[in-house]
Amino acid sequence: MFDIPGPMGTFFNFLTIAIGFGSIIFIHELGHFVAAKWAGIRVLAFSIGFGNVLCSYRKGIGFRKGSSDGEYKQLLNAQAAGATTIEGNTQSPSAISSTEYRLSMLPLGGYVKMLGQEDLNPEATSGESDSYQNCSVPKRMVVICAGVVMNLIMAAVLFVIVFMVGLNSSSPAKVGYVGEGSPAAKAIAIDHPEIAAGLAREDRILSVNGNTIYSYDDLLPEIAMAPQNRPTQLLIERAGYDEPIVFETTLVKSGELGLFDLGIDPSMSTTIPAYSGVELLGRWARESKGFGLNGFEPGDRILAANGVAVHSPFDVLDLAKATQNAPITLQVERQGEYATKTFEHTINPVPALQLATIQVDGKVARTQHLLGLMGVMMVNPNADQAHTKQGLVPGDLFAKIANIEYPTNAQGISAIQSHRGKPMDIVVLRTDEDGILQRVKLTVEVNPDGTVGFWPANSARYTNIVAAPTPIEQTLESDGAESDADADAEVKSEFVDTPASQLIEYPGSRIAAVGDHLVANLRDVHLGILKATNEAYEAGDESFDIPVTIQLPLPVQPDGSIPTTTSTWTLTRADVESVRELGWTLPGGNAFASVFQVEQFVDKADGPLSAINRGLVKSRTTMLQTYLTFLRLFQGSVKVEHLKGPVGIAHLGTMIASQGWVRVLFFMAMISINLAVINFLPLPIVDGGQFLMLLYEGIRGKPVSIVFQNVTTLAGLALIGTIFIFVTFNDVKALFGI
Repeated sequence: MFDIPGPMGTFFNFLTIAIGFGSIIFIHELGHFVAAKWAGIRVLAFSIGFGNVLCSYRKGIGFRKGSSDGEYKQLLNAQAAGATTIEGNTQSPSAISSTEYRLSMLPLGGYVKMLGQEDLNPEATSGESDSYQNCSVPKRMVVICAGVVMNLIMAAVLFVIVFMVGLNSSSPAKVGYVGEGSPAAKAIAIDHPEIAAGLAREDRILSVNGNTIYSYDDLLPEIAMAPQNRPTQLLIERAGYDEPIVFETTLVKSGELGLFDLGIDPSMSTTIPAYSGVELLGRWARESKGFGLNGFEPGDRILAANGVAVHSPFDVLDLAKATQNAPITLQVERQGEYATKTFEHTINPVPALQLATIQVDGKVARTQHLLGLMGVMMVNPNADQAHTKQGLVPGDLFAKIANIEYPTNAQGISAIQSHRGKPMDIVVLRTDEDGILQRVKLTVEVNPDGTVGFWPANSARYTNIVAAPTPIEQTLESDGAESDADADAEVKSEFVDTPASQLIEYPGSRIAAVGDHLVANLRDVHLGILKATNEAYEAGDESFDIPVTIQLPLPVQPDGSIPTTTSTWTLTRADVESVRELGWTLPGGNAFASVFQVEQFVDKADGPLSAINRGLVKSRTTMLQTYLTFLRLFQGSVKVEHLKGPVGIAHLGTMIASQGWVRVLFFMAMISINLAVINFLPLPIVDGGQFLMLLYEGIRGKPVSIVFQNVTTLAGLALIGTIFIFVTFNDVKALFGI
């Protein structure tokens, strides 16, 4: 926000966020204050800030340094004792307001103190006619809800301002990629039967079940929170059609998060993000090798491929599939400090692999495979040794993690996470100076966050040593379907064996050759199957017997040899066709697109009325996202350590403040809604818990017992205090890179 370099700029950015955050809390408390005055409850104090009172104002007394409470109480005591004025009249404070307006030492929010109501002391009641307890239950409910309502109003107003001016955003609500077999791929155009099933790249999603969508960020919570047991309708804008098209599909839950997923990726640009910082640049240098983009720098932009202009990395993926194994020449633009230059880069397509869902320790995980063959977990060979800890070396293959031999990535990560904070024995296979794999035993300490200190590789690209075949999730028609239409809607999944289960007897087996084709990784297995079946496939054979050379699990023999056997892999025509249909792709597969920057756009309303509508829609979407975060927290897909406390929010806000005042207002609106949602959770210490107690009182005709209030208040305070300490600790660790 302040274009000031160095620590001074950081300080002013932090100050901006601190004032903004304080304003959000102030607005919340202002809601309670106005509602309390409306309800006729005596308000003893309304404070801007916390802590010691710097100065105050009370009608009838005026301004004072510090608080005027002492002076006001003396007047009350004097009245009770029958004191008189010089004129002989009874001394009375009736012309003096009972409410003191305070400015306190820590101006980060504020508080309202009502007669007979203290969140931390349920026993602080009062029998006065204008006390909190003597106000009707409906009015007290209004008072309790008023702070949350004010936060929602504030957020809506801020969003209106933001969308009037325009927000530089990423991810328009446009389809970049449609996953094979996903709900998006199966969507039916119910008002255009001539249109083929499935969403298409560049389709723009206008609404989900009637709820307007403006950006990809709006889409995710709408899909995740869609109603169960009924189709989801998508309003789609597609080039070549004058009117939007209504598509209908049945959502399924993703394996990773257990939430509804449409199965699409956002629209991507052809620009490499401008990474900053040594660690991020190092990560890019490592990842670029795995994607065939060696020599690319952050900020580089692909203009064309084989002389044809491209607008998305998915265009390059399409070209790789169409041209098979022919090299692709990319024309790349690089913005220099003083000039722009272009250069060419050649990238070689590779055989594609299959994607599947497997079960690991009762959970599901996505993996790459070929007919069930999966590589063992390994340390990324492109990683820097500096980022590989505890005796591990880039390229190490895991022969054993705890009691699991030759694990897949999913199995290995699960085993490591199960040993959080404890030592663990592992065995790795490491290539020595003579090129022979040696077994190396290590004892490593697993960090509390469930990591050891290495970057795992997509082992399917780098090794021909395979894990034990694992059943793969397959979607089947429901046995209870009464018609073809029902069969499409009613589906079930089960985990079934793969063709590899007949081939691999021992985990850790090395696929040395498929037919006459030598194998170095699973992509080579793909080529071997093609070469071994080409002639028989063209002849229309229904089954294929392929000789596969397998080297049995290590250890290596004393003479350096590895025991070898030859097995026959019997594949059906359907198996072979599933491999042939994979075709070719770019290094990294569809993940190639993930290294590019998401498409950018200016999110701006068409006018004042549109901005108001946008503000309301964004407020609703943000609330959904917040509730979705809590849902993921309970499901375990989001951990408590992922949450941010005041330190983390301040750090994030300081970085956002450097992006301009519009981004600051957007951030404050998001925080305001999050504060509203958190405040209305059913916890005794916050407004939501107080509301539930009032609801109980309204139904039963008597308040919740003081003992119960005390116990639940202490429990709520302990819970929130524990989470606060935990997230603050993690925030500080992250801040200092610990």
